[in-house]
Amino acid sequence: MALATVLAALLALAPPSLRAGTADAVAVDGVLDEPSWATAEVADGFTQFRPDEGAAATQRTEVRILRGPDALYVGAVMHDDNPAGIRTTLSRRDNPQGDFFLVAIDAYGDGRSAYEFAVTASNVQFDAVNTGQNEDASWDAVWASETRVTPEGWTAELSIPYSQLRFTGSEPTWGVNFVRMVRRLEEQTFWVPLTREREANFLEDFGRLENVADVDPKRILQALPYSLARTNRSEAEAPGTAQVDIGSEIGADLKVGLASNVVLDVTVNPDFGQVEADPAQLNLTTFEQFFSERRPFFLEGTQIFDLDYASGDGALLYTRRIGGSGPIIGAAKLTGRTDGGLSFGALGAATGFDLDPSRAYAAARLKQELPRQSFVGLGATAFSSWDESQAPRSAALAADWGFRLFESRDWLFEGTAATTARDADDVNADLGYAVYLGLDKVQGYVKPGFGARVYSDRFDLNDVGRFRQADLVSLRGGTSLLWNRGEPVGPFRRLESFAFGTQEWRYTDGTNRGFSGTVRTGGQLLGFQEVGAQLQAFGLGGYDVRETRGLDPVAHVTGIAANVDFGTDSRRQFRAYAGLGAAVYEDGGTNHSQEVGVDWIASDRLTLSLGGYLETGADVRAWVTNEGFVETADGLAVGPKADLPGQLDPSTLVPLDLSPEAGAALFDGVPPVLGDDGAPIGFYRPIFGARDTRSASLTTRANLLFSADLSLQLYGQLFSARGRYDDFRLLAAPDDLRPFDAYPRRRDFAFSDFNLNAVLRWEYRPGSSLYVVWAQSRGDSAFEDVLVDDDGGRTSPFGVSTPRQFRDTFGAFPDDTVLIKLSYLLMR
Repeated sequence: MALATVLAALLALAPPSLRAGTADAVAVDGVLDEPSWATAEVADGFTQFRPDEGAAATQRTEVRILRGPDALYVGAVMHDDNPAGIRTTLSRRDNPQGDFFLVAIDAYGDGRSAYEFAVTASNVQFDAVNTGQNEDASWDAVWASETRVTPEGWTAELSIPYSQLRFTGSEPTWGVNFVRMVRRLEEQTFWVPLTREREANFLEDFGRLENVADVDPKRILQALPYSLARTNRSEAEAPGTAQVDIGSEIGADLKVGLASNVVLDVTVNPDFGQVEADPAQLNLTTFEQFFSERRPFFLEGTQIFDLDYASGDGALLYTRRIGGSGPIIGAAKLTGRTDGGLSFGALGAATGFDLDPSRAYAAARLKQELPRQSFVGLGATAFSSWDESQAPRSAALAADWGFRLFESRDWLFEGTAATTARDADDVNADLGYAVYLGLDKVQGYVKPGFGARVYSDRFDLNDVGRFRQADLVSLRGGTSLLWNRGEPVGPFRRLESFAFGTQEWRYTDGTNRGFSGTVRTGGQLLGFQEVGAQLQAFGLGGYDVRETRGLDPVAHVTGIAANVDFGTDSRRQFRAYAGLGAAVYEDGGTNHSQEVGVDWIASDRLTLSLGGYLETGADVRAWVTNEGFVETADGLAVGPKADLPGQLDPSTLVPLDLSPEAGAALFDGVPPVLGDDGAPIGFYRPIFGARDTRSASLTTRANLLFSADLSLQLYGQLFSARGRYDDFRLLAAPDDLRPFDAYPRRRDFAFSDFNLNAVLRWEYRPGSSLYVVWAQSRGDSAFEDVLVDDDGGRTSPFGVSTPRQFRDTFGAFPDDTVLIKLSYLLMR
């Protein structure tokens, strides 16, 4: 009896298996009427992941798999007790809005990654590569599917060519799992159950697909030539007059399978005119803005190059650098994986005008998979420029690792160590390094985590990669909690909280950069509404070492920020969301933000979204500029533009309205700037002011689907921002901001932008597309940098209201581009 109990327990722990049937050919029409379907094994008995984790699916699903000579066939029957409630909403590829069925295939059978293929009830396709850490939907395979809605539910039939998968042919079994989503119930079910406690082991827990040991891998061979015609109308040198530029281009993408699991991608003279414009933003920080990659060549299959740093600090490869300063002449990438679990990748690109290379970019990556879901990796980048405005060469080398600890593999020890070198007469002068170490619990209902970062002051990835800040040492710690083991608690269907804190120092001299802490709680209510609240304390002690752009640190102003957000029932076709935020600083400064938006599935063919955002700041202490002061016979003076004292032209100096006594008191104890002879020539100090800001944005999207292959997408964003400074102060020392009412420079600003994209896309055959695109941009801006004697007669750009800014934006001369792009996929 005891032995039988043990055997039953072992069988319960073993993953389920499904044997693939065989078939010579299957007509992919959504009707499972071939005899092979009737004799194939059935996978059923799905389990809910949400809304009620662990409960049996309320709607039955049956899945069968057949193996053919060139493709794997998947047939699914989705029974539904309310067929009229099946969501058949059409949408763009990779953005499923309706009920869907998904198959995930781990063709290596090692629990490391999986290819996902999904179709909605209206046959909208979704495909992605799931690495366990992220789901990369930019990967687009070429495969076939068809669906049918029936009186009993709906059916799906998929044909997945072996050439679209990566495997060696020696795997005895593949990993497989199936997922179904019923939108009206917000019910997501899995064949192999998924639990929140073991989400990190999602791929490892796959079921086994048998009878695939002798499947013959196929090498992919694809060519995608394109032709393009473009016209651009913009403002000429003479204000208010137009100039028109008409041109045409040709190019091609090539994908070659050098082996079944090694692929070479090449692009020549690529064009990305169909890509949506970046959103406008107000950035008054010391950090560079980073935008997401949207260009297909740099999205598809590039997950091997992922080598990121902690807390979003940066990445070894940031492909938006490529083509940022000139068109891409050509690029190539090689990706693959060996039988021993070594993934590798190499990428190279050249950019320049008129097909004349001026910059070259390169990246390489190795990643060795180890037992127990662990890995070690290496990455490298190189940059070379013939552009005199930039250092001619740079390189970076990094190692990363992740080890799952203990028998349960609940803990992850991860890290990154990297070094960079930039061109200089003395190479050692520009060597930098960065180290990150992290220990985090990745499974369970309580997940504590700890981390440490050390970034030297000369560490710089920003020629090929991206890095937020160097010269940093930090420690962080925190934990997350899934309340009641993921079961309902009070009014919540699911409730999660997390809390963490970070302490930072400057690497070069150990200056305390302060402590910050955050607590957030949020979850889903029993009525499927989403709600959350967050409280953050920042600037707790220490100094801001970046705000003065290279001069003295300035003591932090402590602040507290609170945010709340709410989203309506996620099952509904009309959803609304709203968020409120506020921050209060110890010196009286405040920030307030409001966000509201709606998403509406107006019909099976039309989806609309509209979102608005407002933010106001009042009396927030902020850096204005670094100002040079020169002692003259008339007292202290400044130049027409802020600069170092030695760079100011004596003939253009403007005296300050400041008595000698007041000037002496203002600069008492402030170290002077010394000339070449060692004598004082003036002062160079940061100026701060109380900043008021207003910013607003309105973003709208509309998607009209004529069919699953023909769509019209509209995107528009209207953005405005303005700011002003007063109550000026001079930073005499890190803890000493002195009132400076006589400061004459004004750097108020106002700017606005409008961007519009309209994209008609027709995939007239698998992998082949016609794009017709209209893009318009226009804007208006005013940035002051003036000296004033009396503010009374001056009109600040800040005085223009937001509605007036919007009106002025539409009065600006537009930049219009219309293009037609045709591509045709050739494949074997």
